[in-house]
Amino acid sequence: MKSSQIFPGMVFIGAGIYFLTNIFAPAVAAQWMTWETLLIWLGLALSIDGFLSKSGSALLPGIFMVGIGVHFHATFIYPNWPSHIGILATFLGIACLIAFLRTKKDFLFAGILSVGIGGLFLFFEPVVERIAEASESFSFIWPLLLLTLGVFLLFKRKGKRNRKGTFRRR
Repeated sequence: MKSSQIFPGMVFIGAGIYFLTNIFAPAVAAQWMTWETLLIWLGLALSIDGFLSKSGSALLPGIFMVGIGVHFHATFIYPNWPSHIGILATFLGIACLIAFLRTKKDFLFAGILSVGIGGLFLFFEPVVERIAEASESFSFIWPLLLLTLGVFLLFKRKGKRNRKGTFRRR
């Protein structure tokens, strides 16, 4: 099977399961066939497509979508499930680390940083609250740091200049 056919095939399988569940088990469909399940299914389709393709470009968003879908299902099922930004940062970091393991390029720093920030928010909430209280007057700094990091990652050079002025890959 070609990897370009995996994502549409998974989408059609998910649609078929959804409609068959609505026909034969409407109670199950009402409980489990929600937008969270759709998010998990599309994330699985992207993840499998990204894992089987050579570039792996769909792997990161696919794993992140599965994580977000699981998070929203878990907040509904388990009342003590954390529902703040730390869990999303952790899922983003896990997705980056898995994408790095598959592609062996990029994503390592972003994955470690996101898991670290997510862990800080999840396990050291009193410390984060104190930092937030202390930095209320400097609340514009975090968005500026995020913008700066994003611009840096977009425009950083991939190679070094050689003597003739052209770029070469490392």
